[in-house]
Amino acid sequence: MKSHESKTPEKEKDLAQTPKWFIESLCSLLRIDYFELDVCALEATKKAETCYSLQERGENCLKLDWDLWNWLNPPFSNIKPFLEKAVYESDSGFKNTAAIMPNHPETAYVRYLKEHADTIIEMPFRLKFLRPDGTPFLDKYGKEQSPQFSCIVGIFTPLGLIKPTSYIYHDFRTGFQKKALKVQGEKLQSEKTHAKQHNKSNT
Repeated sequence: MKSHESKTPEKEKDLAQTPKWFIESLCSLLRIDYFELDVCALEATKKAETCYSLQERGENCLKLDWDLWNWLNPPFSNIKPFLEKAVYESDSGFKNTAAIMPNHPETAYVRYLKEHADTIIEMPFRLKFLRPDGTPFLDKYGKEQSPQFSCIVGIFTPLGLIKPTSYIYHDFRTGFQKKALKVQGEKLQSEKTHAKQHNKSNT
């Protein structure tokens, strides 16, 4: 997102979390049940069974072993070292990683991705990331921030190191975003009903 339109501190942008519905859609596409490890996250926002958290526990995922299937939402201010680690894990540990990042073809990290990824997945929409507390990012006027860039997902596997990169165009929203919005709406309605009942009991 454009820094002059957002009031969010740069440090918090590096902690932006991926919506849960997107992870569920990606796992469905990859035909896996879940990710074993979220390699850089907060405990409350992890998208896998376990996570490494540099901020909370001082766990530097670039210096630690990864799991069989890993989710990587790297700090967008410094992406390439995390992709290099994903390649290292695939090469030396026979491990797989799915990584999301801005789709900026002119950058060194995208050139590196195209050279080493098994598969690159492009999508026909701009994903809305969430703040660490699960709320939307806001612009300088206090309104919900629209995404300012498209993203791609890179899949790193041992096989991908010895074959040409494949490209997929996929709409992750199909069958997942509407379901997530429905659940969110039902939750909000339940909270409103509970609040009304609470107010009545106090009058």
